[in-house]
Parts: sequence; C-alpha cells; structure tokens
Amino acid sequence: MANLGFVEAFAKFGAKLANPMWAVSSIADDGAFVISCWAHYFKNGGPGIVRYVDSLSRWVGNELGNKLLETHLSKAFVEKLPVRMVVATAENPEAVERENDASKIKKTFHIREDLVGHVIEFDGNHFVIEFRRP
Repeated sequence: MANLGFVEAFAKFGAKLANPMWAVSSIADDGAFVISCWAHYFKNGGPGIVRYVDSLSRWVGNELGNKLLETHLSKAFVEKLPVRMVVATAENPEAVERENDASKIKKTFHIREDLVGHVIEFDGNHFVIEFRRP
C-alpha cells in the first residue's frame, strides 16, 4: 500500500476534486463515486465484505464539501453507482472524533483498487457503503 497525496489518490480513479481544500468526494470520469473514508470506520460485513458506516452529521467541515458529499451520496445511492475508496488513516483516530477540522489531523492516504462498493443505505444522514472484490 503506497502512501499517496490526497489529490493523487482521487486521480488514480480518474476523479478530480472540485476543491482539494474542502471536497472529500467526486464523480470519476467513468461515473464511479469516489469518497475519502476514515480507516477506523470500516467494519467487517461478513466473508469478503467490508462496510464503511458513517453519518453526514459527523462531518462538521466545510459546508460546501459537506453539501457536495451529500449530493454525491444521494446520486450514488439512487443510481446504484460503483463506489471507489480513498482511505484516510489518521495518526490518532480519536482526534477525528474530537477535532472540528479534519484538515489539521495528521493522516496518510492510500487507495483500494481491489474493492468496489455500492451505497446500500442512505437516509440523508446515515450511510453504509458495502465493498467487495469485483
């Protein structure tokens, strides 16, 4: 797993961020939804399944980035888009829960090209993305 820059990680999936200072999601050239996911929010979903479980209300960063993430999640859920992950690993995962601005948290980024996901739950706040090997 090679550590990548944030923008570089999205580019590996053919995705360009609207603004690297606040965007955490994008729609790639091939139509896939690409999202930055905190490593410590992944859960085992059973044999061969990894789930990312989170809530928009927890994302207290930039309002434009949050709104864009909500738009992308909704589109991916309704249109059943494939989801690709950029994994953000925090040096101190507890800081993610305490800090209002995740940009100040030390972290590394890598991608998982071997897994493709789908948004299986989204109620406008809580969401679950299920990833499997294609």
